[in-house]
Amino acid sequence: MIILDKPYVSELLADTVRKLQIPVVSLNDVFIPNKSDMNIKKIEDLLIELENGNSPILFSSEDGLNILSRYTPNNYLTTVTEILKNKVTFRKVMSRQYEDFFFQEVFLRDLEEIDVRPLPFPVIVKPVSGYSSIGMHRIDKLEEYDETIKQLKREMDIASLAYPRDYIYNQSFIIEQFIEGDEYTIDAYFSEDGQPIILNLFKRMLRHEKDMSDRIYYTSKQVIKESLMKINTFLNTISSFFALKLLPIHIEIRIDKEGKIVPIEVNSLRFSEICTNELGVYAYGINACEYFFKQQKPDWESIVSNMDNSIYSYYCAKINTTMDFNKVASINHKAFKENFSEILEYRIMDIIDNSTFAVVFHKAPNLEENKRLLNVDLNQYIMFKDLAFV
Repeated sequence: MIILDKPYVSELLADTVRKLQIPVVSLNDVFIPNKSDMNIKKIEDLLIELENGNSPILFSSEDGLNILSRYTPNNYLTTVTEILKNKVTFRKVMSRQYEDFFFQEVFLRDLEEIDVRPLPFPVIVKPVSGYSSIGMHRIDKLEEYDETIKQLKREMDIASLAYPRDYIYNQSFIIEQFIEGDEYTIDAYFSEDGQPIILNLFKRMLRHEKDMSDRIYYTSKQVIKESLMKINTFLNTISSFFALKLLPIHIEIRIDKEGKIVPIEVNSLRFSEICTNELGVYAYGINACEYFFKQQKPDWESIVSNMDNSIYSYYCAKINTTMDFNKVASINHKAFKENFSEILEYRIMDIIDNSTFAVVFHKAPNLEENKRLLNVDLNQYIMFKDLAFV
């Protein structure tokens, strides 16, 4: 069963659901392409599936996961999901693996009041149950702390326009030490016997050391070859710590220069959102949703040997967090497209439900295009009714 919710259901996901005749629970009037052709179910049917506990269940969005705690607070999947998505709880469980890793939980209202002198700068400040990099900041030294927290609170005010206000403001934050290294994002699932099955492996590309945006993720033959085996070993550790089975996850990690993996966050019952996971379809022919529901395992050795040497990338074009996206009049998509040498698919997004105005799957012979795209000023393609800097 799949639970489809805002902010976005792609045509690819909808087509996959129809083709496989996956039972669907639709939440919050989310727009679903050709919904009439789907096997629509009610929440009561989901509860029966959860009670039986032997069928694959996937959510399209973080937004829908709250129905688990509302209807089935004692279910295995509810318990596991709440442990994994809560960064503090997850850190506590993993602390025996990372004994020297510093972290501290602080409520939003108290971030300006704590004594920051003992913090092991640089640190990352982020919501305990975060979404889409909202409220996430790197702070390199004590002198930057106060101004960064003020900026963070302004971002939370803006975010309350796009996401449930209670979700944004009833937040605690985690302050944790920053680990230098390359950042990866993985979509995977754990089989019935607890084995991790990796479906997507992307590398995150950032403009500079303080950049926390989700603008570019990319993959290639080299990205997979350099990290697949060590990430698989790490996921086996996660599985043993939490006794995971028949569970899809999206996990973000950092690999330091010694090759040690440090988890950033883990989100269960979903894959990467705003269709990021669909980059795998273009790069190496894996539809994560289809593989999960069929409980298929990719033959990565064969996949890698058949890949070309191109860089396959996902570009997420967003309205700046310091602007009110409700003030947007139009987007010059034609001009924006000219930044890409080979577009595999260009998706125009509805900014009423999300600050993203376009998602681009694209291909290039090397990383030079991505380096340039990281620094593109998106404001030049956005026409506002009136500028609304906050």
